[in-house]
Amino acid sequence: MLSGPPRIVPFVVIFLVLCLVWWYLHIVPGASSIPAWKSGALTSSTPPASLRGDPLDFGIPLRFTDGQAKPPGSNYTFKIVIPKTEKEDIGWMAEEIPDAPLVIYEVDKADAEHKIPKNKGREAMVYLSYIIDHYDDLPDTTIFMHAHRHAWHNNMLLGLDAAQMIKRLNHERVARLGYMNVRCHHDPGCPDWIHMDRPGGDFDFYHKPEEIYWRRAIWEEIHPGASIPPSISGICCAQFAVSRQRIREVPIERFIHYRKWLLTTGMDDQFSGRVFEYIWHYIFTGHEVLCPAMNTCYCDGYGICFGGRQKFDDYFAKQDERNKQNEMLDAYNKREEEAKKENKDPGFNQTEIEDRDKLRRTIGSMDVEMDKLREEAKKRGDDPKARKEETETWDSSHIWDYAPHGD
Repeated sequence: MLSGPPRIVPFVVIFLVLCLVWWYLHIVPGASSIPAWKSGALTSSTPPASLRGDPLDFGIPLRFTDGQAKPPGSNYTFKIVIPKTEKEDIGWMAEEIPDAPLVIYEVDKADAEHKIPKNKGREAMVYLSYIIDHYDDLPDTTIFMHAHRHAWHNNMLLGLDAAQMIKRLNHERVARLGYMNVRCHHDPGCPDWIHMDRPGGDFDFYHKPEEIYWRRAIWEEIHPGASIPPSISGICCAQFAVSRQRIREVPIERFIHYRKWLLTTGMDDQFSGRVFEYIWHYIFTGHEVLCPAMNTCYCDGYGICFGGRQKFDDYFAKQDERNKQNEMLDAYNKREEEAKKENKDPGFNQTEIEDRDKLRRTIGSMDVEMDKLREEAKKRGDDPKARKEETETWDSSHIWDYAPHGD
């Protein structure tokens, strides 16, 4: 009678199988208990030149390179990525930017053309899904925008109008910088915003309710291996443009990792999305704090050039004064409206009547002056030389001199 195999053999086989399972879950990028989401994604097999090592070791900084603009007069291909719900109306896009190529993610529609694995994390889930799905098929510029046309967080000098921002956006600037927040104004988000070096009791829960969610543990979950910055500051509000080169300098494994975090985090949907609102600039530039000059953003980014930071600041000082005058006039107007509702006389005395008339004249005069300054700024922005004078000038050719050589 032949003897069977030694009893130790089955145990060795089981041990080897368990080792293979552990290796797959812990070593293979993107592997997890959550099935990988696929929607026509083309995964690049060539690691980006910016990478030096494991793509999921965030302690290794990516070596972003300066972008090169095309020759003057060249066209840039672009797409606008827009998350929307069924209730949101984007009819304004067909009217205002009919030729703009749109990639619309209807997040609450089961049979939507462009799909996401789960409606979670607000616009961040859409942005990450688009990048993962189209990583090897990107235009020169990808613009990530919200569905609404007018919003307080759009640019004041463009009438808070998203259509004007898209029409006037300078794609050459996006190509040069790699990443550009399409909002120019610093507040909120700059220059000193999210902190991880303070106790929770020191937070501003009114202006920054999301700050309490930015704990060291969250940073370590999202960026394992990266040093924890004392603060994160970048212009709000999750609307930005990125060049193809810059997107592809970030390994696709990182975008998959970011999306997996969104899918698995127990954080409330509202705040998990807000977490990404303050790290998009970090993802695409490596800078924890990124607060570009507002006048340069307007001039180089949209062709509205006041002739330097001081003149830009002077204009907004005038606007602030005009708004103060308007608040005083508004108090008189509201008083009159309330009296009319009750069929009463507002009871203005002679001094109040004269003050009200003076406020109207002053505001009218200031409006005319500011309209003129804005039109002059737009005209100045048509001059390439004037725009160049308000464009960032820097040389990053020696930025990596401090890094170890021969790696």
